[in-house]
Amino acid sequence: MSETFLSLPDADDVFTVAAPDGAVLPVYELRGPGPALLFGHANGLAVGSYAPWLKDLAKGAHVFAYDARGQGGSLWPDGPLEQVFHTDRFAEDLALVAAAVTARLGGVMPAYLGHSLGAASALDLAIMGKLPDFAALMAIEPPIFPAPGTSVRAEAERIQDRLVAGAAKRRADWPSPQAFYERLKASQSVFARFADDMLLAHCRATLKPKPEGAGYTLCCPPAIECAVFEAHRRSDSWSKLGRIDRALDLVGGDPNRPDRDWVSTAMPEMAAQMKRARLTVLAGAGHLMISEEPARLLALVRRWLGG
Repeated sequence: MSETFLSLPDADDVFTVAAPDGAVLPVYELRGPGPALLFGHANGLAVGSYAPWLKDLAKGAHVFAYDARGQGGSLWPDGPLEQVFHTDRFAEDLALVAAAVTARLGGVMPAYLGHSLGAASALDLAIMGKLPDFAALMAIEPPIFPAPGTSVRAEAERIQDRLVAGAAKRRADWPSPQAFYERLKASQSVFARFADDMLLAHCRATLKPKPEGAGYTLCCPPAIECAVFEAHRRSDSWSKLGRIDRALDLVGGDPNRPDRDWVSTAMPEMAAQMKRARLTVLAGAGHLMISEEPARLLALVRRWLGG
């Protein structure tokens, strides 16, 4: 667990939200003019991974963003990983954070933008019937795992196996964020396709100093990153998507991209099950599209917010 680490230390303000099981989530505020927005990030990343993009977004919005349990500067309780990192826990955390942000805004409900894990949390909360009445809702590539028998299940299983295996082998300890950056930049992984400032921000946001002062270690341990991927695979949310009856915008990556995530392929079938979902597919985009194409996603989100 993180102790004093913050993934976005230069935010205008930071406060914490505590969950009933003992998880503690840092919430970062970037005060800008315009509508209020709450942001939830992807598994294995942290709020600070998006720092340059969020700061640009805050030039026309009042941005709040939180580190999910097991990520960034969060704290989480001991216990079986399948319980502590169950998809329901992430959904319930989002409800708590949204309530805290709304209170800080004097009762004004923000819009919500979720990416990957953060997007799935919103859909799971909607399935529970507990989704706050967000001013608007956008979900970028939510990993709602296809049910058995669906046309995209086999591809999802194959790619999810690869994601879990890759996370399990991820090197946890590094001499510095710069060394981490240089390794990822020179790799053949998806991280090498990040915009340079986004990659550097990611490396600074996802490594924390070791307590003994000898180097750095991942804020999200590989076992937890794997547990979150497996939690989505075990979830039965796909079969309950028809319960979601509110307007929302879904954003998917390019299903024809050779290195696509399974979520990109699943997005049309996912959207079809929700009564009031509007799907936008971005040609050429990958799952980590905000980090790969920050300017393109900034323009998309600003249009959505009405700015």
